[in-house]
Amino acid sequence: MDGDGGGGPASPRARVRRPSDVARLAATLGLLAALGALSALLPAAAGTTVPDGVRGLPRAVLSAANALASLAVLGVLAAVVVDALRHRRGALLPAAAACALGAGLAVAAQEAGEAGWVTPLGPSVDSAVVPVAAAVGLLVGADLPRGGRLTVPAAAALLAATGCAVALGSETVPGAVAAVLLGTAAGLAVRVAVGVAPARPPEALVAAALAQAGIALVGGMRPLEEAAGRVRWAAADAGGDLVLTVVDPDRRGVALASRAWRVLWFRTSAVGRPALSLRGVLERRALVAGLARAAGVAVPPVLALLPAGPALVLVERPLPGAPLAGDDAPGVPALTAGFGALRRLHRAGIAHGALTADAVVLLADGTAGLTDLRDAQPAAGELQRDLDVVALLVAVAAPAGAAAAVAALRAGYATGPAEEARWAALLQPLALTRPVRRAAARTPVLEDLRAALGGPDAPRVTPPRLERIRGRTVVSVAGATVGAHVLVTQLSDVGIGTALRQADWRWLAVAVLGSALTYVGAALGLLAFVPERLPLGRTTLVQLSSAFVTLVTPPTVGHVGVSIRYLQRSGVPTATAAASVAVSQVVTVAVTLLLLVVCGWSSGVSPSRPSLLPSGPVLAVLLAAGVLLAVAVAVPRTRRALRRRVDPLVRRTVPQLLAAATEPRRLGTAVLGVLLLNGGYVLALDASLRAFSTSLALSSLAVVYLVGSTVGSAAPTPGGLGAVEAALVGGLTATGVPLAPALAAVLAFRVATFWLPAPFGWLAFVGLQRRGRI
Repeated sequence: MDGDGGGGPASPRARVRRPSDVARLAATLGLLAALGALSALLPAAAGTTVPDGVRGLPRAVLSAANALASLAVLGVLAAVVVDALRHRRGALLPAAAACALGAGLAVAAQEAGEAGWVTPLGPSVDSAVVPVAAAVGLLVGADLPRGGRLTVPAAAALLAATGCAVALGSETVPGAVAAVLLGTAAGLAVRVAVGVAPARPPEALVAAALAQAGIALVGGMRPLEEAAGRVRWAAADAGGDLVLTVVDPDRRGVALASRAWRVLWFRTSAVGRPALSLRGVLERRALVAGLARAAGVAVPPVLALLPAGPALVLVERPLPGAPLAGDDAPGVPALTAGFGALRRLHRAGIAHGALTADAVVLLADGTAGLTDLRDAQPAAGELQRDLDVVALLVAVAAPAGAAAAVAALRAGYATGPAEEARWAALLQPLALTRPVRRAAARTPVLEDLRAALGGPDAPRVTPPRLERIRGRTVVSVAGATVGAHVLVTQLSDVGIGTALRQADWRWLAVAVLGSALTYVGAALGLLAFVPERLPLGRTTLVQLSSAFVTLVTPPTVGHVGVSIRYLQRSGVPTATAAASVAVSQVVTVAVTLLLLVVCGWSSGVSPSRPSLLPSGPVLAVLLAAGVLLAVAVAVPRTRRALRRRVDPLVRRTVPQLLAAATEPRRLGTAVLGVLLLNGGYVLALDASLRAFSTSLALSSLAVVYLVGSTVGSAAPTPGGLGAVEAALVGGLTATGVPLAPALAAVLAFRVATFWLPAPFGWLAFVGLQRRGRI
C-alpha cells in the first residue's frame, strides 16, 4: 500500500501534523533536560564508558562486532531511502533534513562539552555520537510505519552499533543515551515542522472492503472532514446516503491533545473516561449507537464497523431530517421533541457529551433524533447527564428565549425542584461545550435561565467542582520548575556530592529533631485561641498532616485549610474555627516580625562595638527583603490583592485579639508556640550548617531563616518549593557562608523539614480522616 495513501509515488496527499508527535517531542526534550541535570549532580557517572559485563571481551571481537553492526546500520538506512524512493517520496526530504539536524545537534553538544559548558558526551577523536544521532534522526524523520518490515531491523542494528561504540570507548553511556535522544528530537522536530503524510488506505481498498460486507457504493466518495489520523467521506448506496469514517491504519495519527486535555482539566465525574485513541472512539461510538437504538432513540444507525486492510472504517446512515439549529426561532413543540429525545437517551444510561443545537435533528413524524455521538459515554453518571441538559438548554435558549427553553424542558424532560436546582447551579461557562459557550458569551442567557429555573423558593445547591486543574496549579508548577532550574544551575557550580560525603550525620539527626519540635509549636499556637479543650497530641498530628498537604498547595493555604477542617470536625462552629485560625496566624506573624527585629538588632551588638543597627550582612538581607516587599506593594494589582485579603482578616480577628489580650495564659501559650515553632526551624538550619562544618551567629542565622520563611509563605509554589531554597542560599552566602556548604545545608534542611515529614504526614492525614477528625 502506498504510504502516502494514494495510488503511487506521484500522488502525495496534503501533509498533516500529529498532536502525538508534539507530545513525543516534549517528552524527548524533557528527558534531555533530565539527563543534563543528572550529569550535573553526578559528574562521575557521566564518564562511564565500558560496562562491567563487556570489560573482559577481547578488543578484536568488539571491533569485528562493531564493523558488522555499522554495516547493518548502513544497510538499514539504505533500505529506508530506497523504500522512500519507491513508495513514500514525500518522506525522503524530511528524513534527510532530520539526519542533518541530528548531526548538527550532536556536533553542537560535543563542542559544548569540549568548551566545558556541559558534560562531554565522549572522546574528542573518533566519537560515535554524531553518527548515532544522524542515523536516529533519519529513521525518525522518515516516519517508518509502526510494525513495518524495516522497524525491527533498524532498531536492532542501531542498538548493536551503539552498544559496540560504548564498549570500545567511542562514547560514554550517557553520551549514547544523549545521541539517541538528540536524533529522536531532530526527527520529531522536522515531523512537527513540515508534517507527515497521512497514513490511510486508498479509496479503492475502502470500497472493496465495503463491497465484501454487502455495502455496494453508488458513485464515488466525497471528503467531508480531514484531520490527523481520521478522514470522513460522504458516499451513497442503494439505500441512501452514507458517512464513512476511516481511522489511520497504524493508529499513530491520534488526536491525543484534546482528549488528554479533557482528562487532565476536567474531573472524571464530569466527562467520564474519554477514549485516547481514534480507534477506541469508533468502537465506543458503534456501541453507543446500538444501545441507543435498542432503547428507541433515533440516532444515525451504524451499518458496519470493519477493517479495510489495517485501517478501521465506521459506516453510518445519517438521520433524514432538518437540524434544530436551522430554524431561526424554533417553537416549543420542536424544543420539546429535542428534550424528549435527550430524556430517552439518558434513560438508556448514555450521556451525549457534546450537545449543541446542530446535534438535534427534527424528524418527519414530529419527534427528534440525536447525532454526533463522538463523545457519548455509556453507563454515564448523574453529573454527565445533567451537563447534557444544561448544554442543550443554553443552546436552544439563545435563539428561542429562556422562557420557551425552560417550558420545553419541563414538557419534554421530567423535572422537579431538586433537578432544576441542580441545573441552575450548573449554568456556568465551564459546564458548556465550546460552541455553546461561544454562542452564550456576552449575552444574559445564563442569568435569564437561572431566573426562569430557580425562582424565589428554589432550594440552593452548591455548584459542583468540574475542573481538575486550576490556574493556581499551573502557577505552582511553573514556580516549582523555575525553582528547580535555579537549584540545578547552582548545583552545577559546586561539588555537592563531595560535601554530602563529608557531612556529620549526627547533626543531621539534630535537624530532624528540630523539625519535629515545629509541629508541637504549631499545635500550641492553634490551641491557644480555640474555645474548646482539645488534646495536644491529636492537634500535633493534625499539624504534621499539613506537611503532606503542602506538597500540593502553597504552605499557608494547606496549613490553614487543614486546621479549619480539624476544628470543624471537633465541634467548633465554622465561623469560630475560621476566626481562631486567623487569630493564630496573625499572632504568629506579629511575633515573627518582632523576632526578626530583635534578631536583626542583636546581630549588630558585640562586646567591642555595640550598635543599634544590624550587622552589615544581615542589613543587606533585610534591605533586599524590604525592596521586594516595596516592589510588590507598588504594583496596583498586588496592592489590591493584599487589601482584599487583609481587610476581612482584620475584621474577623480584632475582636478575638482583644479577647485574647485579656487572658494572659492564652496569649502566653500562643507566644510559646510561635517561639517553639521558629526555634525548631532555626535549630534545624543551624544543625544542617554544622553538619557541613560551618556555622553562623545565632542572631544572623535567625534573620536568614525568618526572611526565607516569609518568602516561602508568599510564594505560590507547593511548600514554597524553589523560593525557600533560593532565599536561604542567598541569605547564607550574603552573610559569609561559602556556596558549597550553604547549598548542602539548605538541601539537608529542606529534607529534614519538608520532604522527610511528608510521608509521616500522609500517614497522619489518612489516620485522622478514617477517624473522622479532618
